[in-house]
Amino acid sequence: MTDPDLQDQIVFAREKAKRTLPVALLVLLGLTAMYLPLPKRFVAFVPLVLAVALTVRLLRFLSPRTGREKIWPVVTLVIAGMLLSTLAVQVAFYDSVSAYEECLAGAQTSIAAGSCAPLRDAGLLGLVMR
Repeated sequence: MTDPDLQDQIVFAREKAKRTLPVALLVLLGLTAMYLPLPKRFVAFVPLVLAVALTVRLLRFLSPRTGREKIWPVVTLVIAGMLLSTLAVQVAFYDSVSAYEECLAGAQTSIAAGSCAPLRDAGLLGLVMR
């Protein structure tokens, strides 16, 4: 016979794994979507916002447990928050970011890519991307 405490730990571990896996997959999907070209890149908002919501639910589930078990969900929240803030900056400076990315896409050589520097440094975008 197995110990009832061991059974409770197994049930808890299974439930935690069931709640953790979708969060990791959503963050990975959001990170992958960040590499799409600019207008399509904003699709990353959906999996990242879902990952934040599921991570908050996971932290509520883990609230009676010790602090060590909450470290990785908090790290996940920080990563998703940083990716979301990057997307928010790109939305705010859409015209500048779009012009810079189009210039880089058309550049065939490093000299041509260097000619895109004035677009990168123009306005507030230069403060963000330096």
